[in-house]
Amino acid sequence: MPTAHPLAPRLGAVLLLLPALAAAQGTPIDAATRREVVDTLAAQLERTYVAADTGRLIARRLRERLAAGGYHPLTTADGFADAVTTDLRSINGDLHLSLVYAPDAPALPAGPHALPTPRPTPPGTHSPDEPEPTAAMLAGWRAQNFGLARAAILEGNVGYLEVHGFFSVPEAYATAEAALAFLERTDAMIFDLTQMPGGSGDMSNWLISHFTGPDSLPGLAIVNRSAGDSIVRWTLAKVGGKKRPDVPVYVLVSRGTASAGEDFAFVLQNLGRATLVGERTAGAGHNNAMVSVGYGFVASVSYTRVLDPRTGREWERVGVRPDVATAPERALETAHALAVRELAARTADPQRKRVLELTAQTLAARANPHRVPAKLLARYAGTYGERVVSVGEGGLTFRRIPYPPQPLVPLDDSTFALATVERLTLLGATAGRPRLRLVRSRGDTVQAERTGPVPPAAR
Repeated sequence: MPTAHPLAPRLGAVLLLLPALAAAQGTPIDAATRREVVDTLAAQLERTYVAADTGRLIARRLRERLAAGGYHPLTTADGFADAVTTDLRSINGDLHLSLVYAPDAPALPAGPHALPTPRPTPPGTHSPDEPEPTAAMLAGWRAQNFGLARAAILEGNVGYLEVHGFFSVPEAYATAEAALAFLERTDAMIFDLTQMPGGSGDMSNWLISHFTGPDSLPGLAIVNRSAGDSIVRWTLAKVGGKKRPDVPVYVLVSRGTASAGEDFAFVLQNLGRATLVGERTAGAGHNNAMVSVGYGFVASVSYTRVLDPRTGREWERVGVRPDVATAPERALETAHALAVRELAARTADPQRKRVLELTAQTLAARANPHRVPAKLLARYAGTYGERVVSVGEGGLTFRRIPYPPQPLVPLDDSTFALATVERLTLLGATAGRPRLRLVRSRGDTVQAERTGPVPPAAR
């Protein structure tokens, strides 16, 4: 979910603080430091944690562990922070709760103190409640391309954007805008959030708004119990780039999709604008703020509930469930096939429909390949005029000499997909001489009988 501080767009260990943490390994601390940090953190939880009763339970857990000497053997800052993080999450499994040692982090307000309800800020602007990121942090974010790992145009003219984090600094918006502009002529979109641990809710909402209509829509309700405040976050009526309210959208999700990644998937699913493919998400559904608790320690504290303004549903602990359940490693192939099949159903152009239907069939076969008996594959191998069918580790390959071999994707025991839309059928392998029939992309057919074994040069 969005955070009250840019240092906390990551789930759990707050990965953006790793440079500071690396310098802190082995830093010694004493009993007085441990006691004061626990007392300050416990008071902050009691004052601002998203649920008052639970906040008191978590605070009691920390104080009891301290009183029982549970932290006494922990004489280094990083070891103490790890142990406290484990105890913070032991009551209700809140993955946004953590303690880190980050003495070089930008100045943070000292706890315990009230935490204001996060208010959406215009894209590319800086919230007055947040300290400016340091030059080192910006350099690290640039090196990650602001979380945008890969943009590509897949078969069937489907856009693909792999996202590893949402950042809300101006450069991040410019980078995302460039990626969307590259993909804006695609007919469908796939967002891969399977390795997306969190980030800025403002960036999430901005991206969502590219795929909604001109009217603002209520996306999330945010409830801050300690401040006695609540707001509704609305989609943006206007964005810098092109709005695409009708393009099919698919979002890939997994247990590695958390926080603001879940925000993105949750809102698009609730608005009926995306099909989620993969597995249930992490279940990190609170806003969290980074608060100084003294002596260089920074705590991530959950302080708001986040829910669907229409139904009141949340994803904290339960995660966001996919519309199409599949293993994460097959989510892209599955979503790609679904997207192309949807595009085929939408088009009225017969030739375009044929190409898309064939493409969807090939993609579905890649995701769930048909197993052809090994003995049958061996019988298919051979030379068919100027074409060669060979058996390799991954199955059959097809080669037109002198061009490189191409893999064949089995659709059944005798029919294979070649180059997505071409179809190769091998007949007569069990009775007489095998023969090959190739239906090429234009629809014309080539036929040939097997004239000999696979030549040594083609093996």
